Amino acid sequence: MDSVKLLLFDLRDRPLGWSSIIEIPELTKDVLQENTILFYLETEDTCLKLPVNNETLGYTANVFKNIGKVYLTFKCIKDGVSNYTAPMCHLKSLKMLIIKPESFYPERSSVYGRKKKYSIHNFLKANGVNIHDYEETLGCLSNFCKIDFSGYHKNRVSMSLKNQFVSDASKRKPKYSALMI
Repeated sequence: MDSVKLLLFDLRDRPLGWSSIIEIPELTKDVLQENTILFYLETEDTCLKLPVNNETLGYTANVFKNIGKVYLTFKCIKDGVSNYTAPMCHLKSLKMLIIKPESFYPERSSVYGRKKKYSIHNFLKANGVNIHDYEETLGCLSNFCKIDFSGYHKNRVSMSLKNQFVSDASKRKPKYSALMI
């Protein structure tokens, strides 16, 4: 069993806008309750830990988790309310790390018959890791456990609650392709 799962979602082909819904079947109720999940917004230059206040470009980016999906939203820093369309150079991909706590705290993996979520943030901090640095975080995690590079996901991003995928299955692109990191 893998301790950390890395999922990547391509954002380059999505329509411009201030909000995106990304369908993630891996986000079950148990995963949300029992695991630490870190999100990074990959740009052309770097990976930004979400949530982020990008003062240079004047926007905030947040991610909200729900069963089976996440919501990626952008707001204007000036008022914190107005919608903001992020520049395409800041929307390469969304990287998601699902970290299972029993990998780091095996002696505490079960409390009253249920797995208990422990702070991976404290574990990383104790090991001198800056969680805002994607490469540093991934490097530290790979020293302690096996990482499942689950793949590169396309066609799971939409701008609204409407399903924007092609209805004819023969015209769909595959959801998964090889991941090169």
